[in-house]
Amino acid sequence: MMKLKSEKGSITVFVIVAFIFCMAILINLYWTSTNSQVTVLQAEQRLKEIYGEDVNNIDQIYEDISDPTIVI
Repeated sequence: MMKLKSEKGSITVFVIVAFIFCMAILINLYWTSTNSQVTVLQAEQRLKEIYGEDVNNIDQIYEDISDPTIVI
C-alpha cells in the first residue's frame, strides 16, 4: 500500500477536495429549498387573489346558492 504521509500535500489535497464536495452539496440543498419556498409563496399569492375575487362577488355567490331552481 502507498503511504499517504510520505507524500507531501496528499492529505491536504484530500481535505480540500472533501471540503469543496461538502460545500457543493450544501449549496445545492440551499438552492433547492429556496426554489421550493418561492413556489409555495407564488401558490399562496394566487390563492389570496382567488379568495379576494370570491369575497368581492359574495353577493352573486350567495344568490346562486340560495336559488331554489338550481338542483345540486
